[in-house]
Amino acid sequence: MNVGDSISVSGYITKEKFIAGRTLAEVEKILGFHPGRLSKGMAMAVLMELPGMQQFELAAYSNVAAHHYQTPKGLDLDKLKTTARATWATAGLERLVKVLPIQGHDQNMKPDIQYPPGQGAPQWVSKTPLRAKIAAVVSDYPNGRCLAAPGFRG
Repeated sequence: MNVGDSISVSGYITKEKFIAGRTLAEVEKILGFHPGRLSKGMAMAVLMELPGMQQFELAAYSNVAAHHYQTPKGLDLDKLKTTARATWATAGLERLVKVLPIQGHDQNMKPDIQYPPGQGAPQWVSKTPLRAKIAAVVSDYPNGRCLAAPGFRG
């Protein structure tokens, strides 16, 4: 993956402001990846389109791993989705991003070890592929910083 590449992404997404300027080790802690998950680096894809109401699900915050998350009962989920969606953007620090670890999911690692509680960044799940561009490729673990490449235009 190279900066500027156009790709499609789905799955867990967050806002850029929660990882911008953070080191790879900090991104692991924020998003709830086990220490070393980003040791081979990561790419940050910025979404070029926002998911529609039927294209995403709520996923709470990264301090609750996906395998522990339960959709709350008795809440107006459409209202919560509308409220969340109103805060999203395709430019600036409010834009949605997908973190793409170079090291993939480990089928042999227990979920509680592989995905410990993060530090509480909001997350959503894109159920359908969305257009995105690679804005950063970060290596130099653990101190490489997650910043959109100079001159990157989404």
